[in-house]
Amino acid sequence: MLRARTLEAKDERRQAFLTAALDEFFERGFAAARMDDIARRAGLSKGALYLYFESKEALFTALIDTIAAPNVERLERAAAAAPSAAAALHALMTLAPRLIRDTPLPRVAKVILADSRSFPDVVRRYRTQIVDRVLGIVAGILARGRESGELAVEDPKLAARLVVAPVILSAIWRVVFEIDPEAKVDLDALFAQHERMLLRALAPDSGAAA
Repeated sequence: MLRARTLEAKDERRQAFLTAALDEFFERGFAAARMDDIARRAGLSKGALYLYFESKEALFTALIDTIAAPNVERLERAAAAAPSAAAALHALMTLAPRLIRDTPLPRVAKVILADSRSFPDVVRRYRTQIVDRVLGIVAGILARGRESGELAVEDPKLAARLVVAPVILSAIWRVVFEIDPEAKVDLDALFAQHERMLLRALAPDSGAAA
């Protein structure tokens, strides 16, 4: 029982450091953030922080692994479980608002975009393990729709970037502009409309291919 409590305490401490690190990176930028300040924000010692993470890069890598990667897996499972390409697109367009609104993913993306030159190796990891996987999911759905005759898509890989673009804009919009209540966007309505526009544009009889 003592062992279980100890493991739980370690997990809680690790999570405290990760939460503090994301807050620090988001508010100050990756380059300006300091391990001392992250430890202080977590309410723990710098020495304790180094027992868990050897650097800011290690902290951000852990954020990718604990925040971004599990949500990409959610998208992969949703796409795989859908009975058709249209159903898979619907599943993704339903999940997108939740990921933007209810998870820290937009804050992670903002740190990446604002300070990417400060930690290129971690940025490369984020691209290959998160962005490329998401684009691959969408490209796979579009290719599936082309093969089944559901969708008219000339190049699924390029079209996937067009499908994903509103997700990136909405994530950045949320963390940069929605500090002003007047800038708030109804994400559910936005992605429902995006889905309708996609299906019309990619319909086999529409006369156009993306």
